[in-house]
Amino acid sequence: MDKNEFKNLIKDAYYAPEPEKKKEFISRFRPRKVSTFRMLLQQIPYIRPYVWILAAAIVGIAIAGSVTGGEGTDKLVALIMPFTAAVGILENGRSRRYNMSELEMATRFSLRSVVIARMTIMGFLSVILTAIVSPVIAESFGMQAVITAETVLMPYLMTMIISLHIERSPLGRENGASSIVAAGAVMLLFLLIWESESGNVLYSSFISGGCGVAAVIILGALTLTEQWLTVRNVEAFA
Repeated sequence: MDKNEFKNLIKDAYYAPEPEKKKEFISRFRPRKVSTFRMLLQQIPYIRPYVWILAAAIVGIAIAGSVTGGEGTDKLVALIMPFTAAVGILENGRSRRYNMSELEMATRFSLRSVVIARMTIMGFLSVILTAIVSPVIAESFGMQAVITAETVLMPYLMTMIISLHIERSPLGRENGASSIVAAGAVMLLFLLIWESESGNVLYSSFISGGCGVAAVIILGALTLTEQWLTVRNVEAFA
């Protein structure tokens, strides 16, 4: 028996028939569709602990200030809120900073979807924080909850706008801490306004005259615009 005959015998012995209904079989194992809500729940564990610690600290400060009657509790919370925006921006850019963008773009959820999910989670977190601390502070100090919410939200929204804009620039892509610097600058700006007697008077007149609501709406619209621009370009910048 020559070599070729031996190979043919082995081939005949181990012959496997062509698979029948192969496509139908594979189609049964397609990944199940994941709802938006379930995807958001899946992304929550990937948010790092310091984000939740900062959120809990803000609630704790608001409650402690309300219980002890600490003057300026609303302003203290407002000065910390920019850093919740900053850490949210840091979460968005984490894939790029750790050179994981290519891997995430090859997974089931696109990098763009992940960024949208994390932005949504951080947005819900800021809304929940505002909804908790504003009534607590307002009730304790005889203030209007709407005005307290405006005071808390304006520094946060300003930080979001500035940080997202910087994030899309070469400077922001090369410096992960740029959002922290932006948060510090916004905090310093509002601190100077509130520490100045004339600035505090002007701010109080501005926010109590109905202009505060308009300012928050405009800042909110600008924030959404910056988020849309960031999401649209996120994979190009990866």
